[in-house]
Amino acid sequence: MRYIPVTPVQVNFPCVYSVAEIHRRSTDKKSGQKTKGQRIYLSSRASEPPANILQRVRDRWSVENKNHHPRDATLFEDKCRCRTRNTAANLALLRGAVLMLWKKSKTKRTAADFIRSNQRNIDAQIALLNKNQRLTNME
Repeated sequence: MRYIPVTPVQVNFPCVYSVAEIHRRSTDKKSGQKTKGQRIYLSSRASEPPANILQRVRDRWSVENKNHHPRDATLFEDKCRCRTRNTAANLALLRGAVLMLWKKSKTKRTAADFIRSNQRNIDAQIALLNKNQRLTNME
């Protein structure tokens, strides 16, 4: 990782006081192919230890991996092109409820498999909801 303190004038971007260049290596789980790359991150913080910068980058991706990716990969949320008033918000709430049920069931199955196997068994899912009223109290 390389850390560079800058001024907004230098980078021609308001409120940017530091730039971090992070090199990454990754391996595709399916093919085993290894790739390398680099990412540039802009920050409004003037000075920050490298460990904190790396943690902030990891925290950013944890939201993607825990919430957005399952919604898109399993429920194709990004492909939905709802046009009427509240449809998009209502569908997002339903998708969130489905993913919450999947997480609460503590199954070893993928979300897609869980949804396929339970889509006709609504009573069991309602019973799972009633079993523990607090959906927000999850591990």
